[in-house]
Amino acid sequence: MKTIKFLVVALITSGLFLSSCEQAEDNLTKTSDDAIQSILSITDLYNTEDAEEATSNDGTKSDVENPDACFELTIHENEDGEFWPRSWTLDFGTEACESFNGIVRKGMIHVNLSDHWRNEASLRTISYDNFYVDNVNLEGEKSIENTGLNESENMTWLRKMTDGKLTYEDGTITTWNCERYSELVEGGDTWLFRDDIYMVTGGGNGVKDGLAFTTEITIPLEYVFGCRFPVTGELTINVEGSETVIINYGEGECDNIATQTIGEEVTEIELGRS
Repeated sequence: MKTIKFLVVALITSGLFLSSCEQAEDNLTKTSDDAIQSILSITDLYNTEDAEEATSNDGTKSDVENPDACFELTIHENEDGEFWPRSWTLDFGTEACESFNGIVRKGMIHVNLSDHWRNEASLRTISYDNFYVDNVNLEGEKSIENTGLNESENMTWLRKMTDGKLTYEDGTITTWNCERYSELVEGGDTWLFRDDIYMVTGGGNGVKDGLAFTTEITIPLEYVFGCRFPVTGELTINVEGSETVIINYGEGECDNIATQTIGEEVTEIELGRS
């Protein structure tokens, strides 16, 4: 999975979040599989790390820019000639733009970075301008703040999603807010990406199909470079009127498989956008 060094935003990687009266009644005892997948897909929809590799972590053009990327990168220089702060725009156009990994996007992403990502108090903000992923309209602001070294002398970050809103093709809306805390537990003493391991805690809340839900990381999620989803850890989801759902990410395997527990029923699920 890509790390925060590639500007993800997200709440690290992938597999975390995200009518009628009859639907509400169905949810009183057990949350549907579709609802769980929709909540888990939220972070994945907001994940644009593959595109953001077009810039390095100081907001300049990156050596790893993907030649197959279907967007235009504009780096905005400061009028006063100062290097910081940095800002840039990723423009995917007004038509569907499919990336090399099959993600379809359109619209723009605006990024601002106050200082180099390794420096304490540096702040990156990401906003969306008429932006769509697979025909889902995304709104809100994502931020990543360097919160310095902790007691273990590891670098840490506070990652927030504020006023998130996802509007689907059928007109349904899901809202989303979260705060997650990332700790670089391995790899912080090198400039290499491939040795990075992050542990992530925190949670979020939102409303889907008129029902409030919360997510909480009850066992820290472990993210390893090169793996899209957490390799260990546990996420607890509570949907209004429904039984608690526990998602367990396994024992260290780099795959898209997790287990879902509702009451005494345990099933295996595949992670990814639905």
